[in-house]
Amino acid sequence: MSSGLHIQKVLVIQDAFVDHSVNAIRWAIRGLSLQPRDKIKLLRVIQLKLHSSATITQREESIKKETDKKLGEDRNSDEMNNILQLATMQQIEFERAVEAGHSLKGAIVLAAKAFNATSVILDRKSKKDQKYFIDNLKCAILRVKRDQSVEYVRRPNAAESYYIAADRGQSSSHPPTHAGDQGEVIFQTSICSICMNPRPHMGPLREFTYSDLHYSTSGFSVRSGLPHTRKVFYRGVLSDGVQIFVRKHALGTITEMEFKSRVQMLGKVRHENVAMLLGSCSDGPEKLLVYEYVCNMTLNVHLTNRSRELTWERRMKIARGIAKGLEYLHSKSFYGSMRPNNVLLTHDYDPLLANFGLARNQYEDLNQSSETRVMKTFEYLAPEYEESGIDSSKTDVYSLGVVLLELITGRKTIEETEGKSFLRWARPLLKDKSYGELIDPVVLESHDLHQLFWMVRIAEKCINRDPGKRFSIHKLKIKHLNAVSNGI
Repeated sequence: MSSGLHIQKVLVIQDAFVDHSVNAIRWAIRGLSLQPRDKIKLLRVIQLKLHSSATITQREESIKKETDKKLGEDRNSDEMNNILQLATMQQIEFERAVEAGHSLKGAIVLAAKAFNATSVILDRKSKKDQKYFIDNLKCAILRVKRDQSVEYVRRPNAAESYYIAADRGQSSSHPPTHAGDQGEVIFQTSICSICMNPRPHMGPLREFTYSDLHYSTSGFSVRSGLPHTRKVFYRGVLSDGVQIFVRKHALGTITEMEFKSRVQMLGKVRHENVAMLLGSCSDGPEKLLVYEYVCNMTLNVHLTNRSRELTWERRMKIARGIAKGLEYLHSKSFYGSMRPNNVLLTHDYDPLLANFGLARNQYEDLNQSSETRVMKTFEYLAPEYEESGIDSSKTDVYSLGVVLLELITGRKTIEETEGKSFLRWARPLLKDKSYGELIDPVVLESHDLHQLFWMVRIAEKCINRDPGKRFSIHKLKIKHLNAVSNGI
């Protein structure tokens, strides 16, 4: 454990042959709120399989060869250089090491103790050895999951957490407890690896004045609005330097009490694929929501512009992220507004859902934001919605199915669909599994056929006219999109 000024020391374990991601390091910097003088050590482990007849000299030569090779790969990695730059900017000490041998769990424990680690982040393959690490380490233990999120295996010592917070002038009247926290997934306050834009720390909701937001967005100018969003989102910078998006909600029928109540509920929403609400402003008819800034516009913009940056792999990543965010929102009883305009993207093409939970129904929201024409063209609303007007999980699954179709086919014009609406054009092709006519020409040469098969199947099931025959969001995310991930 750390001593003196309670410096955090984080040891990140990585399988050198399998994992070349820097996500765990990036998460550690933000998720553990590392400060100047804190330390991170990346330990890449190499499991060597040498013949039993190999001499000690041969073993040493093999270990040195593999160690030098992996360190060389790190030096030539753009991602690793970005992390080094980030650590330097934040005055965090960062070092790398390679450990090679037959049995590595013992070596990892020794390395953690020698480093005096306050936290150890294990790679996902270490799950089978979790008990060993719990028995032999006293520090906090975390693990990277398959979807690259991070979970606690064991939380930090309460007293240690308290003293670290106290040293840094953070408010913490009592140390956090352990009870019921095992396996809790931590929200990753990751940054965009391209523009280094951080996600803000969770704090109390702020009440902004209209003049604050008017100034921050240069008077809600057209230049600060996102293209293809009908001036819905405005980019701004607060006086403390935090970048924001301001969303205008001109909902004349919502009462002041109703608005504030919904804002308080939305302020508790926290997920890696949901845009964070930072605060709000209510000034007469003006109802403004202030979201964290997400750096790479909306999915709608990329589809409309037929961006070649929207590769097949990125489309699959977006699909999985949307489903994860949607499942979380449904667990909090937020429904509706599932369409590309409300999917914000980072430069890493991580999707964050926004604009949930304020409109009483999607038609009210559409009329106010002047997007009815777009919605009628691409038919995001489930057939039963017009009759019931109730936002439910199955209507959102329908809307998600249409978004998945757009990811497969690209944004189609009325000329490309032979004058038909988007779904009237697509349904027969789905039924016949006419992949060649469905696939977006932009990714025709690069798509994965197995993934395409699964995506077509999923989309067709989602847009079934009978709500009872659609996937549940949980089944869609866990079973079917996992199948897409694995390409089976």
